[in-house]
Amino acid sequence: MTTKERIEAISGAAVVWAFLPEDGSPARRLHRIFQREAWRDRDLRAHAVLCLGFLLWAPVMLGMAAYFGVKLGGRVARSNGKGRLHQLAEQLSLAFTRSIPPYWYYLFDFYEDEKRRHALEYLYRFETKNGIYSFLRKYLSSAETTQALWNKAAFATRCREHGVAAIEALATARQGQIERLDGGDPSQLPRCDLFLKPLGGAGGRGAEHWSLREDGAWLSHEGKLLGESALIEHLKGLSRETRYVVRRHATNHPDLRELSPDALSTVRVLTCLDEQGAPEILYAVLRMAARSGGVVDNFHAGGIAARVALESGELSPATDMGLNRDTRWWNSHPETGAAIAGRKLPMWGQVLELSRRAHASFADQVVIGWDIAILPDGPALVEGNKSPDLDIIQRTHQAPIGNSRLGELLLFHVERARKARDGS
Repeated sequence: MTTKERIEAISGAAVVWAFLPEDGSPARRLHRIFQREAWRDRDLRAHAVLCLGFLLWAPVMLGMAAYFGVKLGGRVARSNGKGRLHQLAEQLSLAFTRSIPPYWYYLFDFYEDEKRRHALEYLYRFETKNGIYSFLRKYLSSAETTQALWNKAAFATRCREHGVAAIEALATARQGQIERLDGGDPSQLPRCDLFLKPLGGAGGRGAEHWSLREDGAWLSHEGKLLGESALIEHLKGLSRETRYVVRRHATNHPDLRELSPDALSTVRVLTCLDEQGAPEILYAVLRMAARSGGVVDNFHAGGIAARVALESGELSPATDMGLNRDTRWWNSHPETGAAIAGRKLPMWGQVLELSRRAHASFADQVVIGWDIAILPDGPALVEGNKSPDLDIIQRTHQAPIGNSRLGELLLFHVERARKARDGS
C-alpha cells in the first residue's frame, strides 16, 4: 500500500463524499467524481484498502486532531483567541462531516471562520495526487511525456530536443553504474559544481550539492570532503538504492541570492491546457530556503514561499506550510532580512514565456507544475511536475482554487477523460 493510497483511504472521502449535496460548482463536482472513481475499475485489493481505511477513519482522525492540537493549538489560541478544545471540535467536525483531515485545518487556517466556511472549495492532495491527476494522465496523456516528467534525465533530454532552456543533466547513476550524458568518460566526474538528486524524486529528498575546490576535491553542503574516486564511489552507493541524476549546480540571479541562502530558488509556475488545448498560466509561487545550509527550497522540506502576481512578477509576503509552532507571514526573509513583499522578480516576462513553451513540448499533459530557476543569464527549467502540489498555491494565495479557473479546467478535462474511457 502506497502512502498516497493510505492517505486517500483514511481521509474517508471515498465514502463520505458520496453524501455531499450537489451545488453545481466545479469543486463539488470534482469531489463527487473523485469519490465515484475511487471505487471504479479497481481490483479487490484497492477496495479492501478503502474499506480498511474507512474502518480506521474515526480513530485516526481523533489521533491527528489531538496531535496537531497539542503541537499548534497554543499558537492559534494566542493569535486567534480560539482555545484548544474549540479547535479540536472544529477539526473533528471538518473530519467527520466533510472528510477533511486535521492536517489541513492548520495548513489552510481553517480556524478562521470565513476560510472554514469555504473548506469544500479547496482541492486536497489525496484527491489530486492519487485521483484527478492519475485519471487525466491515464486517458489523455502518453506514456512518453509522462515518463519524461518523472525521469529527470529524460526531461533534460526532451527539453534540449525541443529547444527549451533547462539545467543540464550531466550523468545518471543506476545500480552502481554511472552513465555520462555529456559525452564524458564515465570513470570521471564533470569538473564543475555538482547537484545530485534521485532520478524520480520529489520534495527535495536525497538531494546533495558538491562544490569543486581548486585542489580537485569536492566539498558537500554538509561539509564532507571527498576526492574524485571517493565521490564516484559515493554516487555509486547511492544509486544502488535508487537511480540518481547528476546536474551542473546552478546559482541564483544576483537579485535573488539574498532570498535563498545556499539553495537554488525556484518559481513554481502552474500551467493547464485550456478548452482549445493551449497552455494557460494560472498561478506562480516563489520558493525560497528559509535558512542557510540547506540544499533545496522545497515547501515540504522546510522552505518558505510567496505568491507571485502574474501580471507584474511582484511578491506577496512569504509563509511556511503553517504546521510549525512559530509559523507566521514574512515581509522580509527570516534569516537575511531581505525584503520579500513588494519585490519584483527579474526577467519575469521570460519566465512566463518559458513556461508556455515548456508546456507546448509536453502538449498532451493537462496540468504541469514547472520549477523554473532565474539564473544570471536567464530563466531555465529545473523540472516539470506531473502531479503539481496545490497546497503551496492555496496556502500562499490564502484562497481555495476548486472554483477558480483551474477548477473549471480540471473539471472540463476530467469529463474529457471520462468520455475517452467510455468511448463516447
